Amino acid sequence: MDARQVKERSRAGVGMVLLGALAWLPLSVARAEESPAGGDQVASRLGVALDTTWVSKYVWRGYDLFDDHAALQPSVDVDLFGTGFSMNAWGAIPMGTGSNNQGGGINQWQEYDYTLAYSKTLFAEERYAVELGANYIYYDFPKLNHMADSQEIGASVALPNLLEIGGSALVPSYSVGKLWPTSSGVSDVAGGYHGLGLGYEVAVPETDLTLSFSGEVAYNDGLFGSDHDWSHSTFGVSTSVPAGPVTLTPFVYYQVSMDDSVNDEDEIYGGVSASISF
Repeated sequence: MDARQVKERSRAGVGMVLLGALAWLPLSVARAEESPAGGDQVASRLGVALDTTWVSKYVWRGYDLFDDHAALQPSVDVDLFGTGFSMNAWGAIPMGTGSNNQGGGINQWQEYDYTLAYSKTLFAEERYAVELGANYIYYDFPKLNHMADSQEIGASVALPNLLEIGGSALVPSYSVGKLWPTSSGVSDVAGGYHGLGLGYEVAVPETDLTLSFSGEVAYNDGLFGSDHDWSHSTFGVSTSVPAGPVTLTPFVYYQVSMDDSVNDEDEIYGGVSASISF
């Protein structure tokens, strides 16, 4: 089987998964509408969230993908009736011109990601509550004739109630992802990623605002041909500000780069997202 056939089969598989999910929606609506109200019944409402984010740099897993250029990142997220399943479509569109570290103009590297995800919370009211997540992501690069397309399966776990400091929870988490190419032409994309994180929220006195702090240290397991090593640490802060039906979320991040095969300089970047939910 040649590279073109591998690519087409992989993309066809993604299409079948997405079509299956869409075909399931009307049946789910019908079942939810037939369910009696109250109790633990699944809500019949389909949740939709639209978001547009401007970010000063597109930094992904330690890599500065657009080489200091800003990006516009629109997305749509669909919550499938409170079942824990969701679908997401997300894009990264470079603003400006130039080239990046992967070669070629940055506009060739426009990216569109399609995600199927599931999340579940166990023992929600207990101190040992556990938040579990699993996802499948298809990374699509249409301007490169899909030769850079790749896929990922991932999982995450968080402990939201385990630690309490100053009246707020300090939330430890772990995430893992495994990527592989859909074409033999970009075999160096194959690799893994591990992230150990902490999250903490602080209420701003005399306001309705909450500051969300986050930190993560990451291990790059050969992704894009890099070293198998701890690659970077990222620290961030954000807050959400209601503006009518829209929620504005400004944020800023600082990355300490520890492995030159991923990034040979530290990064500071920020942006703002505007979101609305239905």
